[in-house]
Amino acid sequence: MQIKNGLDDCACCSSNGSDTHRRFVKREFEQWERISFPPEAGYILFILEGEIKIENTKEVNVCGINRMILLGYNHEYHIKAVTKGLMLVLSFTTHYHVCVNINAERVWRAMKSLKYQFNTLEMVTPMLDFVKSVLFYLDQKIYCDYLQESKAVEIFIIYRFFYTSEELAHFFYPVLYKDLSFDTLVRTNFNQAKTVQELADLCGYSLSKFKGVFVRHFGISPYQWMQQQKISKIKASLLDKTIPIKSIAYELGFVDQSHLNAFCKKYLNATPLQIRNSSEVKKQSEN
Repeated sequence: MQIKNGLDDCACCSSNGSDTHRRFVKREFEQWERISFPPEAGYILFILEGEIKIENTKEVNVCGINRMILLGYNHEYHIKAVTKGLMLVLSFTTHYHVCVNINAERVWRAMKSLKYQFNTLEMVTPMLDFVKSVLFYLDQKIYCDYLQESKAVEIFIIYRFFYTSEELAHFFYPVLYKDLSFDTLVRTNFNQAKTVQELADLCGYSLSKFKGVFVRHFGISPYQWMQQQKISKIKASLLDKTIPIKSIAYELGFVDQSHLNAFCKKYLNATPLQIRNSSEVKKQSEN
């Protein structure tokens, strides 16, 4: 199937293949070919045809059709094609959350008790359909960053609903083990910190090191993340009409209510009272 010519704007769009945080590429390989990937990123390999052999410091594994393989970043792997084949590769340089509703601390406790062994995962029917859809776009030379990002989100919806938590824990262990410990560390200390420097100190990092690890993990700067958390807390607190707005300002570290008003106007385009009233109107209309 051939697609019609797209908009002329796409050819010169700055989002046409420029993003490298999450990216799908099609990779064909010949028999006995050595396959390598830069170690600074993580990779998920979706084997559609052929077999590959993966060696690390501890073991050798042969993986074939309809299997997924995860390669953790900063690990050394020796990969060789056993037969001619085809795979889709997803690379990522920032932390991946399988689902934002999964409690990181609970997952981290489970991960600590897990004895890891190299593990592949079968591509169930929804995953196979997903992989074929990505390959279709790539074959049509559609490299749009927006499409790539939406597909990178879609795949983890599939993981969330079509695989068990045990399967996910074993499969994602190479990237989740360190990431979840950092995630838990940040979230445990966040409420005690008013600035990025204070949060870095509480987590036991120098400021420069903390910023680097944080961006790799969350995909945004610590300051942006702290602002997002503050906004979420403000919204949640304003939903409870029994809490005076003045108390909310004090509990969230504002000097007084006027500073909370200024913050809400800047980031939410409304005063705290307007936000509270609009949520109440919305709630009544839903009822």
